[in-house]
Amino acid sequence: MKTAILLSYKGIGANLLHLAYCHEIAKKYGPISIITICPKLSYILKDDPLIREVIYLENYYKKFLDIFKLAKFMKSIQIENIFIFYPSIRYYLSCKLAGIKILNNIPFIKKKIYIWLKLQKSLLKIF
Repeated sequence: MKTAILLSYKGIGANLLHLAYCHEIAKKYGPISIITICPKLSYILKDDPLIREVIYLENYYKKFLDIFKLAKFMKSIQIENIFIFYPSIRYYLSCKLAGIKILNNIPFIKKKIYIWLKLQKSLLKIF
């Protein structure tokens, strides 16, 4: 079973912060592929034995209508299991359209509720 992790972070630091989670997933499922929008991540992870490949997304992540292009790209990679480390409905829908069997993602609604609760608590402290 080919497993992939989608990291939708532009910077190297944000991607490397998630590397510990990627290694734990790789220990469970075998060598993994990382799909990212960071162009320099492949140079950093080329000697990592738990990472099979680093796939760079160039054009498929900016607009909502790119869901279909991203779904076609995901289908060409032929992955069966994906972990999405970003609360985005675009990535979720594109993976569903690509026919990926097992989707693991961060809920996209909880983040907004959490931010609202933090804002509400801070406002209650002020007043």
